[in-house]
Amino acid sequence: MSSKYYSLLIILLFFLNIENSFNKNLQKSIKLIHADFIQKEDHDDTVFLIGHVHIKHKEYQLFCDKAIYKKKNKFYGYGNVQLKSEKNKIFSQKIEFSENMNNLKASGKVILVQKNIKLTANIINYNFRKKFFQAIQNVVLLLDELKLYTNILEYDLNFNKIFYKRGSTLFYKDYNIYSKEGSYFPLKKKAKLKYEVKLISKNYTVYSNSIEYLFSIDKIKFYSPTIVINNNKIENFFYAKSGYFFIKKNIFLSKEYCSLHYNDKIIKGKYWFFDYNKKSGFIKNIFFEDKKKGYFFIGDNGNFDLYSGLIFLKKNIVFIKIKPKEDSFFIYSDKIKINLKNESILSIQFFPVIGFFLNEELQIKSYSLIYEPSNKSIQFNGNPIFWIKNQQITGDSIFIHFKNDFFLDYLKIMKNAFYIKKINSKEFNQIKGEIMIGLFDKKNVLKKILIKGNAKSIIFHYNNNSSLYNKKKIINKSSCGIIYANLEKGKKIKKIFFLEKSNSELFLLSNSIFEKNLFLPQFSWKEKEKSKNKKYLIYEKIKKYRKESLEEKKEIEKLIKKK
Repeated sequence: MSSKYYSLLIILLFFLNIENSFNKNLQKSIKLIHADFIQKEDHDDTVFLIGHVHIKHKEYQLFCDKAIYKKKNKFYGYGNVQLKSEKNKIFSQKIEFSENMNNLKASGKVILVQKNIKLTANIINYNFRKKFFQAIQNVVLLLDELKLYTNILEYDLNFNKIFYKRGSTLFYKDYNIYSKEGSYFPLKKKAKLKYEVKLISKNYTVYSNSIEYLFSIDKIKFYSPTIVINNNKIENFFYAKSGYFFIKKNIFLSKEYCSLHYNDKIIKGKYWFFDYNKKSGFIKNIFFEDKKKGYFFIGDNGNFDLYSGLIFLKKNIVFIKIKPKEDSFFIYSDKIKINLKNESILSIQFFPVIGFFLNEELQIKSYSLIYEPSNKSIQFNGNPIFWIKNQQITGDSIFIHFKNDFFLDYLKIMKNAFYIKKINSKEFNQIKGEIMIGLFDKKNVLKKILIKGNAKSIIFHYNNNSSLYNKKKIINKSSCGIIYANLEKGKKIKKIFFLEKSNSELFLLSNSIFEKNLFLPQFSWKEKEKSKNKKYLIYEKIKKYRKESLEEKKEIEKLIKKK
């Protein structure tokens, strides 16, 4: 929209001068330049001008085939009507002035021209006293890059406001915009469009019920729920309750709830910044979902780059993998880096892992985690701690491989592997070495462990032979190249094998000097570092998210259904 709309006001104001030309006396106000035939009827003061009529008033000139002037200042012009000045032109088939020359009406394929402004309509009405202009039927307004089609266009010159209430189509640059109602403010260079608004561009289509378009800076403000759909892939769209879109830069801003649907992934939250050209932005109160994989990410804020396929989430982050009717697994962290490739999640990195929960009994903590869904593997780095019930596994790095998303296949610990099984507050079975491999059964229970490389162990045994040891505990302290152990239902060591250069000692547990030999070097039971799984709180957030998604879906259906 341009301030040149104001020049439309100038065009219409010249009719005010015509009003004065007829008020007192026709002969004094208007100069007749030519007419082929003139006839006057004395009984009603009617004057007929016929054939090549040419009338002049100041800088304005009126041409028509026939003109009639009646008493009470009523004037009619017919056939090839032209009302001209140096700056303004009106072409029509009929023109009339009434009500003491306060009202003007031009009809019959009316064309109004002023510099780069052109308005066409079947009828144009103008009230000089109220300064109110109206164009009726087949209205087309052309102004610079703007082209407007509507059925009734009105212009209140007092408020410098152009408006319509019966639908219009607006063409501006590369955009086609339809709305049921609209208001244009020439001096402010803006438009307000209401009800069933549809904006179509080359790349996307916008649906809304209320938008404001600031043409001087190419900025659109959304006042109501709005959806922006990718024309090439309608499953990709952006939904916002309100916000701003800067067209030249293709940047969107919003403080309200928004969601981006992109290749079966959904990013929702508040306080959005999104650069459409770069496919990047940031968001607060983020909720990210991969619908195909069943992944959820919840966090305080994050930024994303869909071109490079990177998404970063920060503060109070929770990752959830959900499987219907079964326990989900949860990962709590402060930072998450998601790497997308070919529309799929290639890897997810966590820094640190505050808590990894596969079920109520299995938990892991570490400095970092790398999850590769395609490889069905998770790597924990930075002194990870693995708890299974009352068992603890530590090492420099822990690798976990899944049979599928929820069932463990095996784990592997690289360097400083340490397995601890708590018996009571003072007694612990312990096995350590350089490398450890653990195998799981179908219920995620650790059933076998193999430790290699300078393996050492302290194992507590009960002896039921009362005559020999009086049911006291025996400690088996061993060292060898490889230790292999079978676990009974993941609770206790059922069988243990010492292979390659085995060396074992047996001690009877008592209040003797041997109590100092109850722990291997670097033993550390870290049960106090366990965190709690806040899954019920997370499920409440997911429930709220589902509700918002349902409301969003209904709103989108209403928006698109009306168009």
